[in-house]
Amino acid sequence: MRRYVYLILFTLVMTLSFGESELYFDDLQFNQYSEIESTDNESLRVVQAVKVATLDPIYMKDQYSIRMVNYLYDTLFIYNANGDVVSNLVEAWDWKDDRLLELEIKDNIYFHNGDKMLAVDVKKSLDRMLSNGVFKDFFNDIQNVKVLSETKLEIKLKGRNNLFLSMLTYYMCSITKEVDGKIYGTGPYKIDKITNKEIVLLKNQNYFKKNNGRNKIEILSEVSDRKRALLYFNDAADVVLDITPKQIDEWKEEGIIDKSVISDGNKELDTIAIIFGKRNKIFERRDVRESINELIDRDELIENIFEEKATNTFFPGTLFDAKLSLMKNGRDSEKKVKDIFEGKEIEITVLNDDLSLKIANNLKRQLEKKGMKIVVSPYQQEAYLMKMEKQDYEIAIYNIIFDERYLIYNLGRVIAHDIGDKGMYNATLPFLEILKDEREKVDRDKIYDKIVYLISKNIPYIPLVHREKVAIERARVSI
Repeated sequence: MRRYVYLILFTLVMTLSFGESELYFDDLQFNQYSEIESTDNESLRVVQAVKVATLDPIYMKDQYSIRMVNYLYDTLFIYNANGDVVSNLVEAWDWKDDRLLELEIKDNIYFHNGDKMLAVDVKKSLDRMLSNGVFKDFFNDIQNVKVLSETKLEIKLKGRNNLFLSMLTYYMCSITKEVDGKIYGTGPYKIDKITNKEIVLLKNQNYFKKNNGRNKIEILSEVSDRKRALLYFNDAADVVLDITPKQIDEWKEEGIIDKSVISDGNKELDTIAIIFGKRNKIFERRDVRESINELIDRDELIENIFEEKATNTFFPGTLFDAKLSLMKNGRDSEKKVKDIFEGKEIEITVLNDDLSLKIANNLKRQLEKKGMKIVVSPYQQEAYLMKMEKQDYEIAIYNIIFDERYLIYNLGRVIAHDIGDKGMYNATLPFLEILKDEREKVDRDKIYDKIVYLISKNIPYIPLVHREKVAIERARVSI
């Protein structure tokens, strides 16, 4: 049976189409700081690389928006410090059989508008996600959600799912309440205001758990890694996200940040990749993408930028034990490239930051040596994000974000959002059903490795380097 499904997936992956999705806060420009007041002891200023696109968890596709979940929303279950799934909004739970999960929700939970959370609210929230969520197909094995009483409900599945409790920790399962078009959560903070410079959150004084955090949190964005570090140096930011341990070491040596600064990992991994768009239909051909992959020297491409060799795994190796989904060394495809691209100019789209520009210019030099005509086009954040969302580019340098906790989610988000390939996304769904049926991680890893291998054979993008993403903080952020 599994061999049959593998064959189906392999066939589907070979015939792919590209999809399209939407952005939400397109009018917001979060990288303007000149008019923002200085931080006080009651507030915490957080700056990340890219703006928040939406605050509705069922529409979140990017990691920069997903971070807001920890502040604004709660899920029925969460991961504890040991990596175990534990109850959160749930007082008690019980599997009545392999398909029927009964939940009793806690009695002291309130939404930000003051309404008490009831079992019917949980059902409506889950039903809303199942109807409209961008990744609703992850949960297509839910047959129905039924309210039993004011505090009890049951979720009936179509079949056994050994990963279901962990899937209920996913951000898209955040429990929300929609009132007159507004979305309310139950989290430790609530929205105060959204401007063209920042999102401001205020502490939820009625939160059901202890909250030692600041009274106010301000979320800003700045695409330049160095500028984010300088905001920290100038006391204009308390927490800086989306940086690497290597950058922290460099900034400590330069004196931009103090050598005693706290560095905190956040379970995020970042893959810098060459990704293909749909402006030029020639890149929809697998053989063309494969030719580019064979043509470039990935080690040379990142040399003197990361001081390490290019990755040999398609997905970050820390996510699972990769044995099949490995990157192969390129072969010289100059003749094929000449036949395809002779007389044509190819544009490399890049975010206007130092790191991306270095990679793009290295790629330009390599491809020009092979006879291609290349132009590098840097864009400011708003224009770049719009191009990425619409896939309005030929080749781009792009950052793909992974979360170590969410194996299945990583697969779907990368394919459906980052690559924008709904055909490939649909092709992975049969494999997800097999994953859900496996009890042991080692067996799930083998299946996952097979999925990633088949995806990587289609060369949807070319990974260059995987990096751990960390934060620097003035003090431990506690919520």
